[in-house]
Amino acid sequence: MINVSKKVSLLALLISMLFVQPTFADSTVSDLGSKPYMGWSSWSEQQFYYANIEPKDQHPAYMDWLTAAHVEAQSDILHRLLQKHGYTYINLDAGWWSGYDSNGRPLPDSVRFPKGVKDVAAYVHAKGQKIGVYYVPGIDDTVLKADPQIAGTPYHIHDIIFSPVRPANGWNGSAKIDYSKPGAQEYINSIAAELADWGVDFLKLDGVTPNGDNNGTTADGRPDVAAWRKALDQTHRPIWLELSWNLNHDYAAYWQEYAYGRRITGDVESYGTTYTNWNAIRSRFDAASRWSGDAGVGKGWNDLDSLDLVNSAAEGINDVEKRTYMTLWSISCSPLYIGGDLLAIDPVGLSILTNDEVIAVDQAGRPAERITGGQQQIWRVQNADGSETVGLFNLDDNNKATVSVTWSELGISGPAKVRDLWQHADLGVQEDGYSVELAPHACSLLKITPVKRN
Repeated sequence: MINVSKKVSLLALLISMLFVQPTFADSTVSDLGSKPYMGWSSWSEQQFYYANIEPKDQHPAYMDWLTAAHVEAQSDILHRLLQKHGYTYINLDAGWWSGYDSNGRPLPDSVRFPKGVKDVAAYVHAKGQKIGVYYVPGIDDTVLKADPQIAGTPYHIHDIIFSPVRPANGWNGSAKIDYSKPGAQEYINSIAAELADWGVDFLKLDGVTPNGDNNGTTADGRPDVAAWRKALDQTHRPIWLELSWNLNHDYAAYWQEYAYGRRITGDVESYGTTYTNWNAIRSRFDAASRWSGDAGVGKGWNDLDSLDLVNSAAEGINDVEKRTYMTLWSISCSPLYIGGDLLAIDPVGLSILTNDEVIAVDQAGRPAERITGGQQQIWRVQNADGSETVGLFNLDDNNKATVSVTWSELGISGPAKVRDLWQHADLGVQEDGYSVELAPHACSLLKITPVKRN
C-alpha cells in the first residue's frame, strides 16, 4: 500500500506533468517540425488573380480572391488528389482579416469569411488537414488610432509601443512594439490565444527583419519572433511558426531557435501574366547552397517559397523546368506547399507534385550540399542507409550539356547501383560514375547505392 505522503508526491508529479508547457525543442512531446511541412497556400493565386483580373477597371484588391468558399474548394481537391502524398496544410495568406476587435485583435473579414476562420478550420480539420493564417509584426495604424485596451490587462496599445513611433517590419510599416513594456507580451499572447481558439495550426509571420530587402535594425523583428514563439507556446496548442521573407543569414541561429521554418529568398511569384518564371527558380540555387548546413531536425527548414506547378497554361515555365523546380525544393528539404488554384491542376503538375520518390527525399530531412557550381551543378547528400541522393542540373539557357558525377566525388569506392527517381527506373550498376545529357534547365535526380564486392 502507498502511504499518504507518497500519494501526495505522486499527485503533485502528475499535476506538474499536465500543466508544464514543453519547450520548443522538446521533440518527445510532438513531432511538429521534425520534417518540412507540406500543403497549399493562397498567396500565389491571390496575386495572380489581382494581376490578371478582367476587366481591368474592376480594380480588385489582392485579398478579394481569398474567401471561405475558395479555401474550402482547395481543401476538397487537396483531400482528393494530394493528401495521401503528404500535403495537409491549408494556409490563408495576407488579407484574411478586416478590422480589429475592441482589444485590438484581428477579425476575419465578415463578407469573405461570414462564419469566421474557426468555421473554415473546422471544415479542413474534418478532412484530416491543418489550417494556417498570416500575420505581421507591429501595430496597424487603425489599432494605433483606436488605442484599445489590451485584453486582461490595464494597459492600452499606446502603452506598449516605442516613442517616438518607429517602423516594425520589412515594409517599414506599422508601429514597433517595445517588449520591455508591461502589456506588450500580453498583447501578442491575446492574439495567439484567439488563433488557438479558432483551431489554427500554423502562423506565417511575414515582413520579419533583418532581411535581404530591409537589413537595418530599426525595424528589427527578432523581438517579435521571440514574443510570438512564447505566445504560441502558452496556448498549449502545437502551432507551426514560419518566418518570412528573405531572412538575413547572419542571424540563422536566431531563426533556428524560435521557428520551424524561414523563407530564405524573395517571392517566387512573377506578379504578372504568369505565376512565376525561370529566373525566380534559378536564383534560388545560390541561396539554397548558402543555407544548406543550417537546416535539419532541431534547426528548422529553409523555405524556398511556394510550388507554382498547378496549371501549365499560366505557370511561365516548361515541363523540364517544373521538374527542376521540384527537385531543388526536395533536395533542399524545403517545405512543399503548392501555389495556384488546385481546381485547375493538370496532369503534368499532378504527376510532378505526387512523385512519392521525390517527396521522400524532401521528407527525409537531410538537405543536400552543392559540390559543383556554375552552369552544370552537382548536389549530394548521404542518406541514413548509406546511399546517396544526387541531383544533376544543367542551368544553361541555350545548350544541352553532359553532366557527370564520379563515385570518388561521393566518397564511394567501387561500383554502385543507380536509380532515377523521376523515371522510377533502375539504371543498373555503374563502375566509376554516372553521366547524363540534359536539356537546358533540365535535371536528373538519382539514388546511388554502393555495391559490396563478393
